Amino acid sequence: MLARRTFAALALLLMAGSAAAQTGPQLLTVFPPGAKAGETVEVTFSGAGFDGDEKLLFSAKGFTAERIGAATIEPKGPKGQPSASVKFKVTPAKTSTGAFDVRVVSKSGLSNPRAFVVSNTTEVNETEPNNDVGQAQKIDLETTVSGVISAPTDVDYVTFKVRAKQRVVVACLTTSIDSKMQADLMAIGPDGKQLASNRGYRGGDAVLDFTAPKDGDYLVRVSQFAYTTGGSDHFYRLTVTTEPWIDAFYPPLARSGFPILPAGRGALDVDFVVKSRARAYSLESSRLIPPTAAMIDAVDFSYTMPGGNVLLDTRASPAVLDNGKNNTADAAQAVDVPADIAGRIAKKNDRHWYRFVAKKGEVWTLEVFAERIGSPVDAYFVLADDRGKVMTEQDDGPDTLSPNQFYTKGNDPARYRFAAPADGTYKVMVSTREAGTQFGVRDQYVLRIAKEHPDFRLAVMPLTPHLPDAGTLARGGATVFAVFVFRFDGFDGPIELSAPDLPKGVTCPPQVIGPGQTRGTLVLVADQSAKDWEGFVQVLAKGFTKVPTVHEARPFTVTWPVAGLQANQPPPNVPMITRMDRGEGLALAVRGDAPFALTPTVRELVAKPGGKIDVTLVVSRKDTFKDPIQVFSATPGIGPRQQGNQAAAPIGTAQPGGTELNFGLDVPGTLPPGTHTLVLRGQSAAPVPKGGNNTALRPVPTYAALPISITVEGGPKKK
Repeated sequence: MLARRTFAALALLLMAGSAAAQTGPQLLTVFPPGAKAGETVEVTFSGAGFDGDEKLLFSAKGFTAERIGAATIEPKGPKGQPSASVKFKVTPAKTSTGAFDVRVVSKSGLSNPRAFVVSNTTEVNETEPNNDVGQAQKIDLETTVSGVISAPTDVDYVTFKVRAKQRVVVACLTTSIDSKMQADLMAIGPDGKQLASNRGYRGGDAVLDFTAPKDGDYLVRVSQFAYTTGGSDHFYRLTVTTEPWIDAFYPPLARSGFPILPAGRGALDVDFVVKSRARAYSLESSRLIPPTAAMIDAVDFSYTMPGGNVLLDTRASPAVLDNGKNNTADAAQAVDVPADIAGRIAKKNDRHWYRFVAKKGEVWTLEVFAERIGSPVDAYFVLADDRGKVMTEQDDGPDTLSPNQFYTKGNDPARYRFAAPADGTYKVMVSTREAGTQFGVRDQYVLRIAKEHPDFRLAVMPLTPHLPDAGTLARGGATVFAVFVFRFDGFDGPIELSAPDLPKGVTCPPQVIGPGQTRGTLVLVADQSAKDWEGFVQVLAKGFTKVPTVHEARPFTVTWPVAGLQANQPPPNVPMITRMDRGEGLALAVRGDAPFALTPTVRELVAKPGGKIDVTLVVSRKDTFKDPIQVFSATPGIGPRQQGNQAAAPIGTAQPGGTELNFGLDVPGTLPPGTHTLVLRGQSAAPVPKGGNNTALRPVPTYAALPISITVEGGPKKK
C-alpha cells in the first residue's frame, strides 16, 4: 500500500523558494475583455511580474496570439494597481463563442486566469468623453462596448437608433468576466424618460430590456452602483441587441428525458438546446462557478451567460416535474423515490409539497439545489410526517471548508440524512425565503431524494490563500497545490491522488489525503530534464467505497488580491473572490531552475496519535543562493498554526552555510489512524517588487517537498 511504497525513482528534492527566485506573473486586467469570433483585436494584459518572452495560454484551442513589442513597467503606479503591461494581437476561432480563460506565461512562469469573451456582435471600445447625455458614444444595435468605470463617479453613456416596437436587450457583464464592478444600468427613451433599469441580475452583472415606444435615439447609462468604487479593475462588456435573451432553462436537469425549454425575453427558439455533453460525475461549465457549487455534477450552455443556468446531472435518479397543483400539504404531489424533482417558484408565496413512502429503518438523503445551479434564491425545505408534525427544517448549508480561499458556505440547504422512524408517508415542502416578493422563471430548484451513496468530490487550487496565483514548476523542484474534499453520506476513507499524462520530466509522487480529512495537498515534481512547457493536466482522485471510485479534481483560483493587505501580512479570515477555472484541467507551466534543495533523509514514518515525528533535511544550494531558508508545513493540521493576525511560525530555519536541518513535529491526537501525507514547503523572505509597496501584492516564492508518508497507528493493518 501507499505507506510502504518507495520513493526511490522520485528521490529528488524538497525545494524552497527564495528572494533570488521569482514568483510567476500576476494578471489583473485584460482589455478589451473580449473579441468577435474570427476577428483580430489588440488586447492589453496588465498585472505584475512580466519579465520577458510573454505568451498567452487560452483555455481552449483555436486562438492565435502575436505579441506586440516587449512588456512595459510602471513601478510608480497607484498602490495595488497593475505595474506591468504587454500587448497582443488576439484572434479567436470563427466558430468559437462564449467565455474562456486566458493566462500570461513569461520567463518566470504562469499567471492566474482572466475571462475573455468571444461574441458574434460588433466589438468596440468605449470612447471618452462619454460621461454625459450630449457626449454619448454612438453605436449600432448588435454591438458590444468594452469599457471601464475608472473612478467612483464615472458614468458612461451610449446611444443607438431603435424602430418603434423593436424589443431591445441590454446586458452588462462584470462579475461573470472577473470585474469588481457592480453595474447600475438604465435605459432612457427619446423623451428623456427612464424606460428600464437593473442591477444585481447575477452578482454585479445587470440585464434590462424594453420595447421601443417610437422611432428614435435611445440611451443607455452605465455606472458603478452607489458610486462607491472605480478603477482599472472595474471593466465591463455592454451588449445592446435585439436577439432574444435566455433567463433560464427548465427543467434544470440534464439527461432527464424531458425537453429542456428556454424561458426569457423575445422570440425564443425552443429547439436550439443541444444534448448534454456531460461526462459522468463532472462539472462542465464555462460560466462563473463559485466554491459553493464546486461539488455538484452539472453541464452548461454558457453562451447564454449571465442568463440561463447549469443543468444538474440526473444519472442516479429518475426525473420528476412539479405538477403546479401542490401548494398545500393536503395537495402534496406523490412521487416515487429516489427522484430528482424540478420545480419553479412561479407566483407569490409559492410553496411546493411532495409526499413519498418510506419503510422503517430506510435511510434517505434530502437535498435542494437552487443557488448552486444559478437560481437567485435562498431555498429551504421542511420535512414532516403524514400528520403534519415537522421533523426538521433545513436552510443554509454547512460550515465552509476554508475561511478564505475556498469559502463553500452558501444559501442552499445542507444534505439531510433521514432515517424513517416508522413505515408511512412523509411530506417535504420546498420554497424560498424571498417567495413573498420574488418569483418567476429564474427562481427554480431541484429537490433530490436519494438513497445514501458514500462518495466524494475534490477541488484543487494554488496554495496561496489570498492572492491570485498559478502552478509554476521549476526544474529540479516541486510545486504544491491546496486540495479541498467534499465527503458525502459518511464516506471517510483515504483518497489517493495521481496525475496521468504529465509532460516529460514531470511526475506526481504517490500521495494520499488521509481518512476523514477535508483538506490536503497535491505535489508535482520536475527533474532536470524537464523542458519549458505550459498547458493543462488532469488530477485524479481514487477513493474506496464499495468499489474503487475515481473522480477528476476541479481546478479553482482566487480571482483578486485582498485590498490593503501588505507584503508578509497573513491572510484575513474573510471569503476571497474565487471561481472555477475554465479549461481541460489544472493549468501548469514548467519554467526556470530551483535555487536550492532540502532533501528529507527519511520519507516513510510511523507515528501514534498525539505522538511526535522527527524530520532531518539535507541542505544543498546553488553557489549564487546565500539566503536563510524557512521551512513550513503545507499540510493542514500538522505544524504551527496561525495565531490571530500573526503569520504561522516556521518549523525551522536553515541558515546560510548550514548543511542540515533537524526538527520535530507533533502529530495531532485527533488524526485518524491510517496513511497520511506530510508536505513541507520552504521559502526565504518575501521579495519586494520593484517600485516597493506601490505595486500589486504578489505571492511569496515557495516550493514544495517531495511528500513524506506518515502511517498513524491504530487502524487496520495494511496487506
